[in-house]
Amino acid sequence: MPKLWLAIGGLVCLAVVSSSCGANTNPGATQQVRGHVIEVVGRNITDVETVRILDSDGKTWTFTTRGFVGFSPSHLVQHQLFGDTIEVRYTMENEVLIALEIVD
Repeated sequence: MPKLWLAIGGLVCLAVVSSSCGANTNPGATQQVRGHVIEVVGRNITDVETVRILDSDGKTWTFTTRGFVGFSPSHLVQHQLFGDTIEVRYTMENEVLIALEIVD
């Protein structure tokens, strides 16, 4: 009987560890990241097509959009020039990062 409880305890620990490793990979979940703008591509004068940021850990994030995300491309270029950070609220679909909203 003690071996059974040991096996159950091991499975529970394994389940907890494996679920925590994938905590930020839930498709459709809204997440956020802060960083400095390193590139902006406009779809038109008001909409951003893609934006790339560099976070404090040195990781580069590339986001696409589906429409207006709160800032125009020119406003994000200002952030890039002045070195101001932004926060991108995003979701992931088919391994593509989609910016939903960008805030100062």
